[in-house]
Amino acid sequence: MQTVCNYNMIKSIKHNIALKLDSIGFIASTICAIHCMAMPFILLLLTLYGLEFIANPLFEITFIATSVAIGVFTFRHGYFNHHKKVYPFLIFICGLVLIIGGHFVHDHNQSEIHGNNDYLLLMISPIGAFLIGLGHFINRKLSKICKVKSCDC
Repeated sequence: MQTVCNYNMIKSIKHNIALKLDSIGFIASTICAIHCMAMPFILLLLTLYGLEFIANPLFEITFIATSVAIGVFTFRHGYFNHHKKVYPFLIFICGLVLIIGGHFVHDHNQSEIHGNNDYLLLMISPIGAFLIGLGHFINRKLSKICKVKSCDC
């Protein structure tokens, strides 16, 4: 009996961590979307305020890697322990592909916008960040609704 109680307590703790990480993922993707949309407008002002690290590609790669780590844990937990639905993860992957594509296609050292293609590139990453946040939001909602028999919500 003690083993069952310990198992249920560990499962409950993992569930709470996954829900909190989904919230953090949603907030981080919102910050990322704001970052991506504001960057062209504030790139020239960053050095005045000592915030040039925000334009550093390593800063963005760190955000992307953190997003992947949080996403792997939360979507795996939600899928296997709660809802058995793959579409929140697919939405997350689509957003991640857009962000990575926008990151590697767009030149952050370019301070001018030269044409319509540059505007399109500037919108790719915020749309990707929105999709990542949407995936986390849906995963969190589905994880709160218990539909799997082994779920202990």
